[in-house]
Amino acid sequence: MVKLSGGDPALLRRLNAAAVLHALHGAEELTLTELVKASQISRPTVEEIISDLAQQGLAEEVRPAPDGPRPVGRPAKHYRFRPEAGHLAGVDIGPHKVLCLIADLRGDIVASARADVHPEMSAAERLSAARDVIEQATQGRELRALGVGTTGVIARGKVVASGRLPDWQGLDLAGELGSGRPYPVLVGNDTKLATLAEHWRGAARSAGDVIYLLVGRSISVGLLVGGKLHVGYNGGAGEIGVLREVGWYTALDQVRSYGPEPLFAAVRQGDPEAASIVAAFVADLAIGVAATVLTVDPQLVVIGGGLSQAGDLLAGPLRAELSRLCLFPVQVEASILGDESVALGAVRLALDRVEEELFSVAES
Repeated sequence: MVKLSGGDPALLRRLNAAAVLHALHGAEELTLTELVKASQISRPTVEEIISDLAQQGLAEEVRPAPDGPRPVGRPAKHYRFRPEAGHLAGVDIGPHKVLCLIADLRGDIVASARADVHPEMSAAERLSAARDVIEQATQGRELRALGVGTTGVIARGKVVASGRLPDWQGLDLAGELGSGRPYPVLVGNDTKLATLAEHWRGAARSAGDVIYLLVGRSISVGLLVGGKLHVGYNGGAGEIGVLREVGWYTALDQVRSYGPEPLFAAVRQGDPEAASIVAAFVADLAIGVAATVLTVDPQLVVIGGGLSQAGDLLAGPLRAELSRLCLFPVQVEASILGDESVALGAVRLALDRVEEELFSVAES
């Protein structure tokens, strides 16, 4: 709680403006009376703040439809937050694709662009592809922030550890993509940002303690604890796959050799060999997941990545195996976000920064 005194009029104005903007942001539209009630600020002050927000392009009066019903007496004025007043971007820079999503100030996606890349591409070539995709998706819009998700351990905008992409380790990704830009560039690990996306728009919206399991061309883990992404002191929280004893290095070998789509199609048709491969894969997968479950005690385990398309053919056996290995049964669900999860998490990362600035009461 901020303690105000007679010498704090500027701070009081900023607090009032933030309260009104926050109320508008959380609703489709509000009348002046509703804004006064929501913000607990006097009517004249709210009117003054609305005028200021309108000049900034962040709010506007909602005019009644010309062909709509005419109310008796003087109609109440309605106001709305203008999410189109600014934009932000989230980009996924991976071994096989670069995907950029553009969102408005409410996080709704308004544009996207993507490009195929390959694992052997140099860092310079991958960065060039990322810049092109961001430019293509942005289409002249002015960005307020850019979120970036990529493989590797990330700390302070840099890739401090990575073995999947050439020349990627040691790269100052925030500096490379932010140079000469008027907006902040925020960088996070791809799996961790996918975890954030699941909590925002996916299967984990109602859960505070979550283990996100990215299972595709590799296996990795993201952790949500108390509703917040757990990154760790060095940015390496959840990187249990580096322990070869866990078995994740080789767990995908048979799945890859068969082919994920043909494998699960064969399981659906009752093929015993395919079922045996899936059972062996789940057994290898479950050891590391169970260790994480016993550490975090989550409400939910979400399976993301390419193999999440198998749905309950993978989630079901993993659920059963975790019930056998762990102290308590744990819910296991497949992600519904597809291959946009990392980019969506990067959008959320950027949106958090923008909202922090919008609702800040700090002196600019």
